[in-house]
Amino acid sequence: MRIALAVSGMALTAVVLGTGTVAAERSRGLSLEQIRGVMRANAGAFNACLEAATRHNKQLHGPFVYQIEVDERGKVISARPYQPSPVASFDRCITGVLKRARFPGGPASVEAPLVFDGT
Repeated sequence: MRIALAVSGMALTAVVLGTGTVAAERSRGLSLEQIRGVMRANAGAFNACLEAATRHNKQLHGPFVYQIEVDERGKVISARPYQPSPVASFDRCITGVLKRARFPGGPASVEAPLVFDGT
């Protein structure tokens, strides 16, 4: 799975490839490393969402973009698909994972495109 991150209001783009490197500007409230760490910590849950959604031979192609709002305590106060997938249960699963995530600070607005590509 590859996770690309963008923080709204800034020219921030990053791509996380397995254990690869990331190049990006620092965000307001949360660093790219902090955001990436939370997303990586939830990679197994994201993959479980994909597996459940494709169990019945449903094809899903990303990227799947989710908007996340994090308050000053690191709690996700809003998570929703920016570009909904054709499988509503997949979007519900991903947003559920995101809403349970805890960040080490905030506030922040994050657009997180998730790309499941087998890497």
